[in-house]
Amino acid sequence: MNTREDTAYILTQLGYEVDRYFRFKLRDEKTASASINLNGRIKDFGSGWYGSCVDLLCEFHKYSKKEAFDKVNEFMGVNNKQYALSEPSFKENKEHSSLSISEDYISNYELQRKENFTRYSELLKQTLPNIDNHKRIELAKKYQIGYSKESDRLIMPIRDLDNKAMTLWKYNPSPKPFVGSNKELIQLPKVMFSKGKKRCPFNLNDLNEYRTNLNKAILVVEGEKDCLNAIANGFRAITLGSATSLVEDKYIHLFKDTNITICYDYDDAGKNGAKALAEQLKNTCKKIEIFDWEQVSKQFKIELSKGFDFTDFMKITNEKKHNDKTKDRGN
Repeated sequence: MNTREDTAYILTQLGYEVDRYFRFKLRDEKTASASINLNGRIKDFGSGWYGSCVDLLCEFHKYSKKEAFDKVNEFMGVNNKQYALSEPSFKENKEHSSLSISEDYISNYELQRKENFTRYSELLKQTLPNIDNHKRIELAKKYQIGYSKESDRLIMPIRDLDNKAMTLWKYNPSPKPFVGSNKELIQLPKVMFSKGKKRCPFNLNDLNEYRTNLNKAILVVEGEKDCLNAIANGFRAITLGSATSLVEDKYIHLFKDTNITICYDYDDAGKNGAKALAEQLKNTCKKIEIFDWEQVSKQFKIELSKGFDFTDFMKITNEKKHNDKTKDRGN
């Protein structure tokens, strides 16, 4: 159950403006038409509709129940109190969030990768589909993608410009639900990060290298998984970490005179986030383009669904290329 503050946070991630009285405009209107109750539920004044954030996504944004649940979990990130249940048995240094994670701690995950290589390879293949195994392993080594047996997740350090690990990206494309201490079934999200650690953009050091050719486009995608898949397919890619993240002042100089293409997920959060980032960087970048999913859908004959992302796009287009080559050889 989300708190009132949790619900307000999720709604702001979806693009709603929640005032200090926890009221907001549910539709395109002049005054607030809905409010958040003390129990975190949403009440629509006009229609009498009442429900959770998941219910709102289903009712007003046409998400399926599973898509809505996944999206809410994604937005909650480290705010979810249940996330601590999947932390590994060896303890991370509980220093201030601005301090980096020790390399010795990261090496634990590299050791677990070797000890559980079959399972690790399965998760890596699911995360990075449609590239050969050699390229997959090469990418994993470059970005130090390890494995946690206890949480059954890929683990990757997110490093700042000084190459210090500021947080850990923890990913499982299909996490299994489990029974928590309160006897309730808990479904953790696909993506998690180190609790209490400040995040920074992923692939900052490569961004420095990209600047040696300012005429070539840099792809800005919504998350780390999309970024890894973009790199695997030959793109010069980075991510700020989410659709709602903007560039911190200390990193703005890295975008000066660059040519960027913003490719966020096909949903309201992605659409709004891309516009906000473009607005922030309009006087910094030389050129900014926003990926037009509708146009891409027509061009490649792709059926889009809520949350369709760059990894989905790569998977479909690579499969089409493979099928076309197979047909050519047959002819």
